[in-house]
Amino acid sequence: MNLTRNRLLWIAGLFPVLFFGFVTWRYSVNAPWFDDFDPFPDFLRGWILSDSFSEKLRLLFQPNNEHRMVFGKALTAGYYALTGKLNFVFLQLAGIFFTFGTLLLLWKSFRSTGLPAYLFLPVPYLLFQLQYYLIFLWSICSLQHQPVVFFVCLSMFLLARSEAGWGRFGLAILAGFCANFAMSNGIFVWVGGAAVLLFQTRYRMLVIWCVSGATAIALYFSGMSTQGNESSIDFFLQNPHLSFLGFFAFLGGLFDFAPDRAIQVRTALPILAAMLVMVWVALWFLNLLFPWLRNTFRKSTNLPSWITRYQLRPGYEQLGYFSLGVMLFLLSNAAVIGLLRPRFGFFVMVVSNYKIYPALFLIISYLSFLSSTDVVLRVRAFRVGIVMSVMIWLLSLIHYGPAVSERRKFLLVNAYNQQHHGFGLGHQAGSPAAVYVDSLMQFMTQRGIYHYPTEYQPMFEEMKTVQKPLGKKLFHLDLEPEELYFIGPFAEVPGGYDTGAFAFLRRNNELYVIKLNQRLYSGRNILIRYDEGLEGRIPYAAVPAGTYDWGILIRNRSGTESGLGGKITLP
Repeated sequence: MNLTRNRLLWIAGLFPVLFFGFVTWRYSVNAPWFDDFDPFPDFLRGWILSDSFSEKLRLLFQPNNEHRMVFGKALTAGYYALTGKLNFVFLQLAGIFFTFGTLLLLWKSFRSTGLPAYLFLPVPYLLFQLQYYLIFLWSICSLQHQPVVFFVCLSMFLLARSEAGWGRFGLAILAGFCANFAMSNGIFVWVGGAAVLLFQTRYRMLVIWCVSGATAIALYFSGMSTQGNESSIDFFLQNPHLSFLGFFAFLGGLFDFAPDRAIQVRTALPILAAMLVMVWVALWFLNLLFPWLRNTFRKSTNLPSWITRYQLRPGYEQLGYFSLGVMLFLLSNAAVIGLLRPRFGFFVMVVSNYKIYPALFLIISYLSFLSSTDVVLRVRAFRVGIVMSVMIWLLSLIHYGPAVSERRKFLLVNAYNQQHHGFGLGHQAGSPAAVYVDSLMQFMTQRGIYHYPTEYQPMFEEMKTVQKPLGKKLFHLDLEPEELYFIGPFAEVPGGYDTGAFAFLRRNNELYVIKLNQRLYSGRNILIRYDEGLEGRIPYAAVPAGTYDWGILIRNRSGTESGLGGKITLP
């Protein structure tokens, strides 16, 4: 009976992990997007053209915007050394192994307590869900956020054992340096580690840790510009309430259950949920602080029962200190995000490529509760945790599963436009950035280092040759001031891996392809993602002026249907 139970437990726990890996493999596209160009193809071009070791080392540590992402670049250079290629699918798949490593560290910290394994079950459902699809399906995010989370957790794991010696401490410093140079928020690893060593009263190690942290941070910011963050301070002074609310919206991001609604509606539940969880976090921190103050200053004080009730349980110190270090990293990160990012728009607080942090926030809050409560409360916490984690996991499929599928189609279409027309993968056509990207990608393709994806080539060939008119007049065009607007008010396409609707413009041998999107549902039911109707836009700047044939191609499960809608003259 116990063997069957354990097997079922392992199956339930590994299911979201394996599903996450499958989704990453299935929907990854070998195409860069927007910020990918600087740290991958541009870095690789410099790496190839550089003859000296010192220059290659400089390229590895060179800032990309306000980040240094050494591991992403090192993986790019390593893959090129082995294959002679640049492959963005490899980079995205490599990123998820850091999150697999994070799960292993969470598991090992949890198992140090000897608690029943079933209590860990909410953790994989919170960590491996689709809300942060823009991390694991976007190369630059995949190799920024996932490595930094892994190395922070590794550093705290190595520090968490109070009896650990200097060798383990040295490895923790090394992991701290790795976090520091994975991306900018990795500098907060030193905050979490300092708190762990302080509460463990390992003061000599604390001094060395602080000196190491100061050195790492100084090296990180050496030669780096402010990236306009001084304007964030001005914005904060004018709108301090947005930073306060942004802190909680960021931490409560997994409760973003209405991602297509107005931002005030969208962030209401995340803010409320994070405030409620922070009540526990504050109580837990006080339960760590007061005993440390009493032992350090040797003053015997009668602590209130609400303090002593939630003190760290004997034998659970490793999990408790691990949770403390990771939590302070998360809170420091959230505070800086709340300070610096609201000037870009409050939606940034709940953007997909930040949501690995609210996932970790809920996980650490749950694990800290397990380390500081009795059996009865642990069982209650598990019941709440498993219901909440599975609910969040299922809602992420509803809200973000379609976005994962549609993103793949969008990248495949725009990779074609980038290959043939020099725009499409994230920069405005005709802009200096687009010219830079076009020259960069030509360098990669002409040398055979990078190959554009070809999955949709048969579809593009059909668009080039189709002559029959559209069977039903479901679509029409609007010439708006700056862009051409395709609209099909009553058209629908069933969702799926190979289905989709696409508009195209063609003239002689020129073909411009536009992915059409299902309209977003704007009603009250948060379980509905899309509404009736398709639409798509292409700016005039992307297409030379003149007269074009326009048409529509729809891929259903049974095949493709295509036809011409007429001619259109673009300014």
